[in-house]
Amino acid sequence: NVPISVSWDAEVTTVTSQVFSEKLMMFYVSTLTALGVGFYGTSISQSPRGDLGVMYNKMSLQVQLYSEDGANIMIKNKWLEQPPLAPDRKKLTNKES
Repeated sequence: NVPISVSWDAEVTTVTSQVFSEKLMMFYVSTLTALGVGFYGTSISQSPRGDLGVMYNKMSLQVQLYSEDGANIMIKNKWLEQPPLAPDRKKLTNKES
């Protein structure tokens, strides 16, 4: 009288509409990307080998560029506000004249 465990294929449905929004999925991807960069930083600080630190830095740069692409997608779709930018000093000086 032991119950049988549920198999993985029992979770598959015939639904064809989106279950999760693109905004939610993009949030999850950006969060996991941020975690990845943090893990590379931790790996650099904990590794006694210098050659691994160089490889971790290269991978961290690639992940950060990927993250920038994701942030630009979120800004374009108005899911994320554009971060504050430095003021354009030339434009400000020309405006005062």
